[in-house]
Amino acid sequence: MKAILIIPDSEGRRELKVRQRSRLTWTTNHPASHYGLGVMLYSNGDILDGFNFRGLRDTLGARIETTDPEKVCRALGVPEGERGIEQI
Repeated sequence: MKAILIIPDSEGRRELKVRQRSRLTWTTNHPASHYGLGVMLYSNGDILDGFNFRGLRDTLGARIETTDPEKVCRALGVPEGERGIEQI
């Protein structure tokens, strides 16, 4: 599965020093993974959860492009069809 967090360039993004593109990986091999749903991890091992994704989406216009939107939604703990999670 491929997943990339994309944050459009803006003054807010630059002030927060957030990367424009971050590759995400899905794994069930993490203590925060429950019932086989998995979690989404940044390359440094930090978790992206639904709360943080929605904050990035609503304040900075972030979106996730992925080959498996359903798996990403389950891992983030958000409903399937969540705005900003897009099929590629």
